[in-house]
Amino acid sequence: MKVFKVCFIVLFLVTLFFATEIRKASLEPLPKLRGDEVIQSGPPIPYLGGRSPGDSIGITTYDYQANGSFGQRLVIDDNGNIHVDWMWCAGAYPGTPRYCAWNFRYPEGTWFLETQAAPSVSGYVQLDIVRDANPDNQVSAIAYHYDPGAGYFAWVDTDAGQGWGFWTNNPVTPAAAGHVWPYFCWTENGNIVMATGDQNVDMQHLYFSTDQGNTWTNPYNFDSCGTLSQFLRASRNSDKVVFVHTQWITVYPNVTLDNDVYYMLSADGGFTWGPHTNVTNYQPYPTDSVRGHCNVNAIFDRDDNLHIAWAGRRVTNEYWQASKIFHWDEVSDTITIVSSPSIYYSDPGGWWIATTTSDPGAWRMPADQPQLVVDLTNNDLYCLWHGNDDHNDTSYAGFFNGEFYGAKSTDGGVTWTDYTNLTNTRTPGAPSGACDDEDYMTANPFILNDSIYLTYVEDKDSGAMPQTEGVFTVNPIRVWVFHKDLIPGVKERSSFEAKHAAPMLDVYPNPFREKTGQLIKDFSRSTIDAGRPTLITWQGDEPPGVYFVQLESENFSQTTKVIKIK
Repeated sequence: MKVFKVCFIVLFLVTLFFATEIRKASLEPLPKLRGDEVIQSGPPIPYLGGRSPGDSIGITTYDYQANGSFGQRLVIDDNGNIHVDWMWCAGAYPGTPRYCAWNFRYPEGTWFLETQAAPSVSGYVQLDIVRDANPDNQVSAIAYHYDPGAGYFAWVDTDAGQGWGFWTNNPVTPAAAGHVWPYFCWTENGNIVMATGDQNVDMQHLYFSTDQGNTWTNPYNFDSCGTLSQFLRASRNSDKVVFVHTQWITVYPNVTLDNDVYYMLSADGGFTWGPHTNVTNYQPYPTDSVRGHCNVNAIFDRDDNLHIAWAGRRVTNEYWQASKIFHWDEVSDTITIVSSPSIYYSDPGGWWIATTTSDPGAWRMPADQPQLVVDLTNNDLYCLWHGNDDHNDTSYAGFFNGEFYGAKSTDGGVTWTDYTNLTNTRTPGAPSGACDDEDYMTANPFILNDSIYLTYVEDKDSGAMPQTEGVFTVNPIRVWVFHKDLIPGVKERSSFEAKHAAPMLDVYPNPFREKTGQLIKDFSRSTIDAGRPTLITWQGDEPPGVYFVQLESENFSQTTKVIKIK
């Protein structure tokens, strides 16, 4: 048996406490949006100010921007112009039109203006740029779904010129009714590749066009895809394009939440495709305690190697609202963990968790929606994600006030730095109109001028309003540019989950009410068997607050936080 020293160190900070029991999983499928819901609501609450960073380039009261993966809504062309779009609404839909909005920033920093880019009622918009050797011909291209009166279809349209903001209203479509929520990319050889969900069945459909959308080919359809998680990315070094999506592990009862992550790769812009490859191949619990959820992202690095990121949820017999961000690449063919443990609480497995009093929202998790960015000068990888590392930071209604986080890898994704809170705009208990909830972020896939570029919704009432979470608020659409060093390239850590790791310090109960200690207590005479729980009693009359517990040996040190409440 090994001897360890345990120290309690007071932090002098008194914090609020919320119950830490995790909500239990429901075996009933979550309600899904079709995209044509009629949402009744009163007048939107006006913008009440906030601290979220970046330029305000437009507004929307329709905070919900994507049904599944967030996709791509900001791209920078070779002239350095920023192209961005979002789903616009200015009132209680459907009383006010809903459509796709667009804006454009010139290299000197001037913005065009908020511009309608699609008819009403359109939405769920995605953006790329038309690839052309002449940078001046790289115009905005958008994909969205829209009902012209015969049902909802997926459409593609392009700006009449670079930065013109002139949309022809003569878009092209595969003309398949109910094939909606499009994700798309423009390949280097000029093809359009598009994936859609299906309003009527749990399927996804893959299309490509070689003539800018006048005709379409539908080579593949994928069954058992109820979470609508899909993504397309074209390489900027070759004609490669990848389709990534999640698909049910159908032997489990809660199939809409139990998913593997798959990809298909084309080397010729979508004409032919390689095998349908299962990246995760998750096994039944308890062999694997992870499942893929409804968000995926992908990128090709400087060497044209594929990287995929996704959010995975924890599967146990008790609860499901716990998550991590995962990464896979084709060189190492290894799954690694991107997100480091929260600094606000200790979970034995390093998961980010929700509680019975904190809700990430429908189809959402405490850490989700990753975005991969690559630095083409040195091939460093950055992974950004949306989430909440402190489940006490919720709106008055109990929904997560989300923030943006980032980590960096200098070795192709094998190891990642500890996470950085990029926005750090906590607003616990904020009422409608006063939340600082950054959400629906998408990032330009490449570093430019040593900076990361992203767009997002500054949601002033946390929770997705179309999912009946919160109310209509006037929400700024922001574009934020920040230096890449905001995510520091230090403290690289291994993200493999070892079978026989160092002893784990897991304090229970935490938080606690009992008298459990003195200011500093040395338990160096105590013995702890690795892998076995050990009871240590600490009695004292210290005030409520946050304390740290430190476990030390010759070759190991671990610290965790405990909270004493009244």
